[in-house]
Amino acid sequence: MSYRVNVNPAMIKWARKNAGFEFEDLPKSLNNAPLWENDDLKPTWKDLRNLAKKYKRPPVFYLRSEPPKIDEMDIIEFRSDDKITKFSSDLNLEINKAKFRRTVYINIQNEMNMKIKDFSKNVIEKEVNYNKETVQHFAKAIRNLLGVSLEKQSEWIKNDSGNKDYLHSKFLYEWKEEVSELGILIFETENVSENEMSGLSLYYDKCPIILLNGKNKPNRRIFTLIHELAHLMMGVSTICDVDIDNKKEFLCNQITSEVLIPLESLKNAKISKNQSVKDYESEEWTSRQLGVLSHIYGVSKQTVIIQLYKLGKTSKNFKNSTITTLKEHNARLKDKEKERLKNSKGGGMAPVKKVKKYDGKPFSRFIVSAYENEIIGPTEFKRYLNLPIDSIDSLYDEIF
Repeated sequence: MSYRVNVNPAMIKWARKNAGFEFEDLPKSLNNAPLWENDDLKPTWKDLRNLAKKYKRPPVFYLRSEPPKIDEMDIIEFRSDDKITKFSSDLNLEINKAKFRRTVYINIQNEMNMKIKDFSKNVIEKEVNYNKETVQHFAKAIRNLLGVSLEKQSEWIKNDSGNKDYLHSKFLYEWKEEVSELGILIFETENVSENEMSGLSLYYDKCPIILLNGKNKPNRRIFTLIHELAHLMMGVSTICDVDIDNKKEFLCNQITSEVLIPLESLKNAKISKNQSVKDYESEEWTSRQLGVLSHIYGVSKQTVIIQLYKLGKTSKNFKNSTITTLKEHNARLKDKEKERLKNSKGGGMAPVKKVKKYDGKPFSRFIVSAYENEIIGPTEFKRYLNLPIDSIDSLYDEIF
């Protein structure tokens, strides 16, 4: 006879709702979940272990007398109508993980008597209307706040070995470093569908959060990072799909394009040894020319052609046709990549590289520093980064 545990049914229901599951989403091993929640049947310890795997809450969690207090935020939806209308369990999990990391970060900061940066002083204005002056104002404010010169940005094409990285991965990590300096915690999602969101921002006066979709290519994540920063500087929490035609999303897209490729700089950018953008007389641009400009700024060709159009250096028809062609090309590449991964027999990304990508270098460095200063022990280290302590040397090489 199986021993049944006298759990709190309300805790089981809360955990399911918090994880974003409906009963029909649950596996066969949790078929009795409705009975457990209604207190018609008590679960066994095996049942609680199955719950723990699905809801990401330990078995003892369901013995609590009441649910934990978690801040509920109004997250503004900026996703198109064809997007998923409710958060998936994967996205709910990532949001909860991000909030947990933030709590860890703040608690350790307080224990070390460190002053936490106040991001609220960077909020420009909460209600904004679209016009060119607003775009220029926000973009200039972001550039000044980050302190990234165009010369510095152009150097990011080189990876740590001094070779050019045409995937722009170095640009992504460098932008993340600069944005983190504002006191923002930046993480990437691992399993959230690209169809669900591009990025998400959670506004707090201290330690706001930006979540990037880790499935997106580096250029997309770079654009989303600055896009979400613009939302935070408006003092709001949002979930976004940066391609949609929404007034506020359009505004943040325009701000992001201007931050990444300032128009005044683009005029003088070289497309060849002897020719700059301002001297180019045709409205049509080759893929190679767009590629040259893309590698100067570390952005997609799509962002380049949009900025060229704003400069009056191409026509609307050419801009639209080029963007369509680029999207179709990227879709084909994505399909090929999916097929490659499907047929791959590799073991996937190494654990320390996953921490670098999804937890981010700044947060990971902070946890390593806390361990080295004996603020946390091996158990906390493993809990916070999901790595055994004997991986610390390998992690150190990745994040420092």
